[in-house]
Amino acid sequence: MTVNKKEFWERKIIDWEDIRYGRKSSKLNFFEKFVNRTNKTLIFRLNTALKILKPLIKNKKVVEVGCGSALIASDVINAGVSSYVGYDISEKAIERAIKLSKDNNFENKTSFYVKSVMDMPELEADYVFSLGLTDWLDDREIEHLFKISKNCENLHSISENNNSISQLLHKIYVFLSYGRNTQGYAPRYLKTEKISKLLNQYTDKKIYNFRHKKMSFGLFLSTFQLSNENLIDFQNE
Repeated sequence: MTVNKKEFWERKIIDWEDIRYGRKSSKLNFFEKFVNRTNKTLIFRLNTALKILKPLIKNKKVVEVGCGSALIASDVINAGVSSYVGYDISEKAIERAIKLSKDNNFENKTSFYVKSVMDMPELEADYVFSLGLTDWLDDREIEHLFKISKNCENLHSISENNNSISQLLHKIYVFLSYGRNTQGYAPRYLKTEKISKLLNQYTDKKIYNFRHKKMSFGLFLSTFQLSNENLIDFQNE
């Protein structure tokens, strides 16, 4: 039996965001509470994505794929973009994203769409980014994402397959939290060479990789090079 991805994320996304980004939730199991207390990787990843993008996106069109509730949208808007578009498979997430955009008075610069990656059209944007989305996509979906964003600059965070101790512990967490209950639908770890090769099918641009110890086995994959100033900040934190 194959898990229904849309139903999975409709059940999970709101509590998942609340867990990972420090919001309160009454539906956490003990292990998730433990992981939440000890792992600040995702918050650092989000802040680092902003650090990378902010100097580049003034007056630019920006798309986030797998945006969830678009928790990063207000910072992207405040960086001076001409528009921000968010796509997510979850209606609940998009509903909350729309509410947040209205509450923060930037709905005139934002648009949100409920779509799976495979249902998304070719993207008309200057920059396309995702945070952790590729961990949940199969190769066919990743290829489609890169195909529809081939005319854009890309920035994506991935979980690199590096067999570190932290990754081993994460694999145990993944098995206990997902593998037994979701017919194998769980985050996966990608070889950098493989995902770079998939991206290079649709662009001739050089692919850059950015790592940081605070992201554990995570990294950013990009079609553009960081400015020297931001690269220094990124490495020295």
